[in-house]
Amino acid sequence: MVVPRRESLQEIKTYVPFLTVLCYDGGQDTAADEWRGGGQMVRDMGGLRPIDDLMFRVMARDKAFCGELLRVLLQDKGLTVVECEPQSAVTNPHGRSVVLDALCELSGGRFVDVEVQRADRDDLQRRARYHASLVTADRTRPGTPFKDVPDVCVAFVCEFDPLGEGRSLYHVDRVVRESGRTLENGLSEVYVNALARDGTDVSALMRVFTEAEAYDEGRFPETSRVKRRLRETEEGRKDMGSVIEEIRAECIAEGIETGRAEGIAEGEVRGTLKTLGRLVRDGLVSVQDAAASAGVDADEIRRTLAAEG
Repeated sequence: MVVPRRESLQEIKTYVPFLTVLCYDGGQDTAADEWRGGGQMVRDMGGLRPIDDLMFRVMARDKAFCGELLRVLLQDKGLTVVECEPQSAVTNPHGRSVVLDALCELSGGRFVDVEVQRADRDDLQRRARYHASLVTADRTRPGTPFKDVPDVCVAFVCEFDPLGEGRSLYHVDRVVRESGRTLENGLSEVYVNALARDGTDVSALMRVFTEAEAYDEGRFPETSRVKRRLRETEEGRKDMGSVIEEIRAECIAEGIETGRAEGIAEGEVRGTLKTLGRLVRDGLVSVQDAAASAGVDADEIRRTLAAEG
């Protein structure tokens, strides 16, 4: 790994919290849009969409939005969300933790892990199995009879076709190979192709998810309400800025822990590069601008992106 010069690290550490005051005003650049130390223009947040990690992280705080989303994806008009926990961390017995995009508890005691996925990866089914096992273990109290182990659903909302069949929605069941009989053990998997446009409610909702300017107050009032607030109000912009600061703090802390053997400074650099990688992934900063500010070549940023998936 190439370590940026110390001066660049200081520039980045001021740059990321500086984004908390970012405003987008119809595309007009302002002095608040400049990076400290580099004069580079930061792209405004008006292009963010619900399928982007930054926006979904804020939207998932809203229980009404989560309920509307899950009623469509799970095709259950009577579904009620009791609690929704964005960025929910669960840990296995060996200490490996996974941060779930949004963990929702339904009125019947079922848990749904909702993940937004922009990168086309080939490990979704194994990730679904792993996530479901962690949620099951985390939410099952000691001594609980097996018949009372909570039901768990893992739902991936993907900006690609996850199973390659051209459908907007895929439900994956356990099936007896010899007879075709479906078995129910409380685990379900749902995969969404957010790019499909097939006239279904799922594809209509995904248009709101994937197109920055798309709203549908008639069919999806909660999704449209939260999205519009984040994109068009000062309060919403502040919420988005606070998430960037949270991500910065998380990445710096993780980088320091990872890099302790090499020194705290390099750990901070690792975390800062991860922060920049996330901002590049969500379209707030270009690869070239991130690399220039960090004092590394563009390939270093691309490697960070690849490592993050």
